[in-house]
Amino acid sequence: MFLRSTLRILSGVLPYFVGNSRIVDDEFGYTNSRGSIFAPIHSKPYCMSDIFKKFKSVFIVDDGSAPTVTIQGDGKAQQPAVSVSPAPVAATGSVSNKFMEILSGALEKNNQEGFDYFEFRQSLKNLAKMPMDESTRFQSAFAMAQTMNVTPEKLIESAKLYLTVLNSEQSKFAEAHVQQRAKLIGNREEEIKNLEGMIQQKTEQIQQLTQQIEEHRQRSKQVRDEVNDSTVKIETTKADFETTFSNVTANIQADIAKMQQYLK
Repeated sequence: MFLRSTLRILSGVLPYFVGNSRIVDDEFGYTNSRGSIFAPIHSKPYCMSDIFKKFKSVFIVDDGSAPTVTIQGDGKAQQPAVSVSPAPVAATGSVSNKFMEILSGALEKNNQEGFDYFEFRQSLKNLAKMPMDESTRFQSAFAMAQTMNVTPEKLIESAKLYLTVLNSEQSKFAEAHVQQRAKLIGNREEEIKNLEGMIQQKTEQIQQLTQQIEEHRQRSKQVRDEVNDSTVKIETTKADFETTFSNVTANIQADIAKMQQYLK
């Protein structure tokens, strides 16, 4: 009885999934493989399509409470890149509409006809509003899938297909990430290396000049002291000469005066 009641409840949402399970490529309007993942995602005014809203709503509730994820140094999401910045960086991320659009676009292009994992997940989400445990919710969603000849193996296979698509997008992102780091960081790291080399070279030159200045200062003091000593000696010698000269000439002049006085 419960299974039949569940099927009746879900029968109202089944036509929606079946009618929208075939996705048209141009409806999404964006191909990330031809553009830069790091660039603004739209170069012209963009209106989110109903298809994108549908894909997004299956995986995240758009209520502004998106979970955050911290990408550690050895995290799986981090890919090998060029030499890192001087200080290691641990970024805290959050679910982004831009990347949700990219991933949803990739899933959209690979959506299979009929009832597959995507419709199954939508069924699970709708059943989450009903008072039932997880096991019953999965069994009820699968009961609807059985009406379309869907087996557990087919559901799992389609889910793995979506994982393959997402892993492919991760590889594209990793490649773009490496290129972006090389473009914005790699060349600048070389510039930083050159600048640090110049700083080290000029620092050594400053040290050498500082040492030379100190040596010149000491030599200047030594020369100044020598000049002062020599000046004192020279001026003393001059004073001695002038004193002696004055004494001798005074004696001679005195003798001349006396000879003129006494010798007539």
